[in-house]
Amino acid sequence: MDDQIDTIYDRYGKPVLRLLNNGRFVTFGGESVGFLENANAYNYEGKHVGWYENGILRDHYGRCAGFGENPIAIVKPFLPFKQFKPFAGFVQFEPFRPFRQFTPFRPIDSYGWSQYETIQLFFLSH
Repeated sequence: MDDQIDTIYDRYGKPVLRLLNNGRFVTFGGESVGFLENANAYNYEGKHVGWYENGILRDHYGRCAGFGENPIAIVKPFLPFKQFKPFAGFVQFEPFRPFRQFTPFRPIDSYGWSQYETIQLFFLSH
């Protein structure tokens, strides 16, 4: 049983991802889109897509691509009101976790929002 440890909201306050206790990012429909190793977020092609730390999901420019239930990061944009969470569907089996790309240099955290939508971050070809 995969327990949820956080909900990730987009820039409009819409809940779009669940972070499970095994480090998986899954949609509310149950699809795995990525995973977390320490504070590094990866997609299932092994590409580094950003960082999730102190309740903020950041892109490769240090900008906010999503936020959790209780973000404690000091550097963050103005966060919207959170919308109601939909019913969480059955979580599908996790795909094989591939070899991971080297972690890029981490930029300085930004107060701005990412140009990428939260889920889109996991499907970019960096």
